[in-house]
Amino acid sequence: MGVGFASYEIARSGLTVNERGLYVTGHNISNVNTPGYVRQQAMIKNGPVESYYTRAGLMQYGLGSDIQDIRQIRHVFLDNVFRQENTTLGYWESRRKTFQDVEAIMAEPIESGLQNMLNNFWDSWQELSKEPESLTVRALVRQRSEALVQHINHMGEQLDRLQSDLNTEIAVRIDEVNEITRQIASLNVTILRNEINSDSANDYRDQRNSLIDRLTKLVKADVNEMQDGQVDISVGGYFLVQKGVSRDLYAAERNAGENFYVAKLAGTNTEVPLNSGIIKGLMESRGEVSGAIGSYENGAPNTNVDVVFYVDTSTMSAAEAATRMNIYSQWLSDRGLNANVMMREVGSAAEIAGQVASETLQADARKYAILVTNGTLTNPDDMDALQEALANKGMDASVVTNSPSTWSKMTRELGGTTYSLADFANADTDEYTKFASEMAMRTNADMGHISSSTNIVSDMKARLNALVNIMLREVNYLHRNGKTMKDPPTDGDDFFVSIIPGRPLEMGNIRLNSNLSDLANIASSKTGESGDNSNALQIANLRNAVLVADSAGVASLDDYYQDIILHMGNNGTDAMNITDSQNKLVQSADAQRTAITGVSMDEEMTNMMKFKFAYDASSRVLNIIDSMIETVVNRLGLVGR
Repeated sequence: MGVGFASYEIARSGLTVNERGLYVTGHNISNVNTPGYVRQQAMIKNGPVESYYTRAGLMQYGLGSDIQDIRQIRHVFLDNVFRQENTTLGYWESRRKTFQDVEAIMAEPIESGLQNMLNNFWDSWQELSKEPESLTVRALVRQRSEALVQHINHMGEQLDRLQSDLNTEIAVRIDEVNEITRQIASLNVTILRNEINSDSANDYRDQRNSLIDRLTKLVKADVNEMQDGQVDISVGGYFLVQKGVSRDLYAAERNAGENFYVAKLAGTNTEVPLNSGIIKGLMESRGEVSGAIGSYENGAPNTNVDVVFYVDTSTMSAAEAATRMNIYSQWLSDRGLNANVMMREVGSAAEIAGQVASETLQADARKYAILVTNGTLTNPDDMDALQEALANKGMDASVVTNSPSTWSKMTRELGGTTYSLADFANADTDEYTKFASEMAMRTNADMGHISSSTNIVSDMKARLNALVNIMLREVNYLHRNGKTMKDPPTDGDDFFVSIIPGRPLEMGNIRLNSNLSDLANIASSKTGESGDNSNALQIANLRNAVLVADSAGVASLDDYYQDIILHMGNNGTDAMNITDSQNKLVQSADAQRTAITGVSMDEEMTNMMKFKFAYDASSRVLNIIDSMIETVVNRLGLVGR
């Protein structure tokens, strides 16, 4: 190539390069406000080198410039930071919204809340204790009791509806995940095809990255970009995108017969674990548990109780133990618990351990063991084996013994109590009555002590149903043991009954006994004598009776309800604060990313001027070379004339 024509190539390449630079700059400016757009940069390289020989020897000169690539200014580390923080934000946003919904349902501390209804209910019984024979006050008791029942049932319906709505949203969000992963797989193919043909796929990459940002707010996802430019995406250890192929999730019950959805892998019954993101937050908000609405796992009070008496026959006869066991069983039954009480005759700790291991207990029952021994069962190895056997069966263990020091450690670790054998000796004594009462009331305490978890609505239902069930069962117990105002007086009946027989007293399943339409059937007395207010007063005093266990220990019904509200309020406040803090972290991560990847108008205007001047200069070079060659050609043309 002659020098003259090489000069043409240099000028031409300058025009081409700077024209493409202006194109890239203009593309950046036009997308300055496009969400997810990453600025692009033209990568300019030297052109080829031409060699030729002169009298002075070998000479080399460049042939201009070329566009090597149009690259995106991305920062993979900051992308990952943003997505991690965004995943956490999605999780806490779901939880905060649910706490707000639950607080609206509880409506505390305003007048329409449950606390006010409870106060009115207890106050009406207090008024009845002052005028036990007043039909007006009896009507007030019935009216406020009816109002309490309606409020509790309505509150239960609202919580059930909230769980159902959350479940529906989980299904909608899973469909959204599927739509995103399908688009990402399609873009993988488009990007690969374009880049193989040496075409730019930067805009398609922007679309894909925006979709990945959306996906990682829904679920915690691992994103891996391959050497060919395609990405693989996995969730919970399962691939949802592999190059150009996507795999769907679907919303389904964890187990057959359950109402609540989890995410499963399409074509399988495999549950995909979700560790964070919006969907995980929704699952925990609803209650990330097995079982349908109305099941024990979702907040229904579990009134089933399995109690096994292990009786050391050297301590008392089987007949003696059976007498006491029957009284204890009656105590549980009188308080509305579905008790299955059994007795086993044993002679050693090792025998008890073997018997415990072989017990067939109800899976959904609260399980208790009561060991009656004179203290001879003290072999340390056997004791360890017994403790392990009890723990494996999930049994709280109490011991009736004359050697408390031998058993206190085990009972303490297994959630039980050590009682004196003397208190158990005679079923007719006040001591035994106290023992039976204490053991029966422990079930109430266990029902109220709901272990803290990350679940929101199901835990709230469990706590409220524990409160409701304990309160109503105790009211029923006292009311059954009272006398009506009939002539002659008759025994009282259950004050509250289940709407659906066989289901426990819980939110949505409570009504007043229909016989209370006759106000005389309200049992305000113990004896039936005129002016006897003792039963009404005892029911009114249930408000402050120690019946429940909370996180701090035993508590009254009122204290327990305050603990429920405090627990919800504290957790709701924590969720709000964490969400606000997490939102700031997301904004900060996005700002850091945008500072590198975003379009700067000042920078782009500088680039525009740079490419414009370079383009103009290349044009002038071309014009000058054209003029020079034209002169030479024209002059050479005159010589031959």
